[in-house]
Amino acid sequence: MNSACRTAIVAALVAYCSLGGACRLTAQTVEPAHFHHVLLNSVDPAKSMQFYRRVFGATPIKFRGVADALFTERSFLLFNKVDTPPDAKLNTGIWHIGWGGVDVKNEYEWWKRHDVTIHTPLSPLGGPDNYYIYISGPDKELIEINTMGHHRFGHVHFFCTDVNESLAWYARHLGLKPRLPQVKKPKGDMSTLSGIWINIIPCDNVTMIFFGKPDVSPAPPWWPDEPLKDIQPTKGRPLDRVAFSYRQIEPIFERMKAAGATILEPITDRPEFKFKSFLVEGPDKVTVEIVEAKPIPEGAWD
Repeated sequence: MNSACRTAIVAALVAYCSLGGACRLTAQTVEPAHFHHVLLNSVDPAKSMQFYRRVFGATPIKFRGVADALFTERSFLLFNKVDTPPDAKLNTGIWHIGWGGVDVKNEYEWWKRHDVTIHTPLSPLGGPDNYYIYISGPDKELIEINTMGHHRFGHVHFFCTDVNESLAWYARHLGLKPRLPQVKKPKGDMSTLSGIWINIIPCDNVTMIFFGKPDVSPAPPWWPDEPLKDIQPTKGRPLDRVAFSYRQIEPIFERMKAAGATILEPITDRPEFKFKSFLVEGPDKVTVEIVEAKPIPEGAWD
């Protein structure tokens, strides 16, 4: 997310609060998690990795010496091979992942000439020379590119039934602090920023953006599909899960279990990635993985 967009979001959120939004900070008593990876389901992981290398400059690695994967500055893209194409309908709690661009207007013309599938053409983002586009990945996962002044992996964008409840979940269980306090749901048709229920959580160098689901009718101009009434699970979709890390996960597992988090899978050794992790269900049926790992790189945020 570029600075102009962030500034607009913060201004809108402050305005909402001044108009009666329930503005209260969540007590930060939980050790903050680190952002670790996004897991993609792919019928051809090698093809997918080549795509992210070619388009975004992601670095190919042998993850923990056992799995072909991609390093995206401070986190990873991991891949799960599937036999049939995953359902790519945009009706889950993970809308898309996003990368930055520098001169997006001209980069857009380059991408069109270099076999990149355009999902949403070049569109203004607000402010001079600020643009965004959406492209489709090899398994039809949605990827945003927007003006950020760099070409790095930048954000994960979520859809929510209740933005405040979603952010409270990540604050309560993962110690991640929303950029602003709770925000009152705005009225309107969602056609402009002021009509979108929105908040963000920074996690290391990744911005987690939360939008209220586009369930209005008619749908807002930025949403090309039918109004999104029922959010479906991310499991088995192209963007299967987001993952966070702690150095030791046993106490995290016990704490989250005692706090009432929905455990999808207990602590499990995963030889395909040479780590252990557990799965929980986040808000709006987002699969969240908690991995035992040191921060990447070690000490970067300590």
